[in-house]
Amino acid sequence: MALPHSDSERALIVLMKAYSWVFAVALLVVLAWGLEQVAIAPLQTGEVYPPYSSLRSDPMGAKALYESLSELPDLTVERLYKPRITLADSGAAILVLGTDPIGWSAVKDKTLEEYEKLVHRGDRLIIGFLPPPAHEESHEAQAAEERWHIKLIYRKTSGPALHIVAGPEWRPLAGHEAVERNFGAGSIVLVADSYPLSNEGLREARDSAFISQLLGSDRRIVFDENHFGVVETGSVTKLMRKYRLEGAVAMLALVAGLFLWRSASSFLPPRQTRASGAVIGRDSAEGLTALLHRGVPEKALLEVCYAEWVKTWRGTAPPHTVEEVVRMGKDNPVEGYRAACRVLTEKR
Repeated sequence: MALPHSDSERALIVLMKAYSWVFAVALLVVLAWGLEQVAIAPLQTGEVYPPYSSLRSDPMGAKALYESLSELPDLTVERLYKPRITLADSGAAILVLGTDPIGWSAVKDKTLEEYEKLVHRGDRLIIGFLPPPAHEESHEAQAAEERWHIKLIYRKTSGPALHIVAGPEWRPLAGHEAVERNFGAGSIVLVADSYPLSNEGLREARDSAFISQLLGSDRRIVFDENHFGVVETGSVTKLMRKYRLEGAVAMLALVAGLFLWRSASSFLPPRQTRASGAVIGRDSAEGLTALLHRGVPEKALLEVCYAEWVKTWRGTAPPHTVEEVVRMGKDNPVEGYRAACRVLTEKR
């Protein structure tokens, strides 16, 4: 049996429930903030992508160049998430930024042939290298030096810098360490440092003339993201963005949250606890009556009473009196009861 609560106890219970809800809401807010910092914020800034990716909006990315070119009229700007060989149309300027110069120096003849086939139909391949490491080691160009007459070396002036030593087939571009060479109807451009094309480079030292010279006269600009490992795989997220299902997913999440809230709590006001009255007990007579009701059938009650009376009064009352009462009780229960009452009265 629940004991009734006083007003102060009920107020304390209500206050504790309110504080528990506030604490639960605070935990949900902290969880949402943590998920945003871990999963959403890096995608918004692009920090999950390699340096000089056009998907990064921080200083190390190239998103500013991508969006700036997208705003220019008569230009088609896109990202490439597949191998460059899949490009079907010619006349595109393909930007391959953030290339490791050490790894590129060790490329084989097969890779160089692929470059030549790619630009032979009229494309323009622009390869921008990463800043060199802080040492003065010289890396031989091997196949590139023999086939293209190009070599990448490091020289330390005010700081370690990558320099391009090119043969007479290459033309230098004014203003920066960059060279260009024609291959068939297209061309290949090598840029010693991708920094001028980065977000920070455009903010600190924008050189529009150099960028225009790099891109040439092509009206289609392609930022190669495939060489960063950013590959198009047909994920669920892409399908959601393609068919604009973000709103539907948000609505489902809202409905799920409301369902969990409804399951955890009731919209109805809490039921008031009724104070129960004092428990009223029974006296000995009522207890004996209840015991007789449970233990002695109603039809056998008189016989049981006679039997108990005989046991009690056989030794104290005259034998003829007891026998007379028993006989009368068997013939006429009412007369037997009256006779027993007279014997009891006389005994007292």
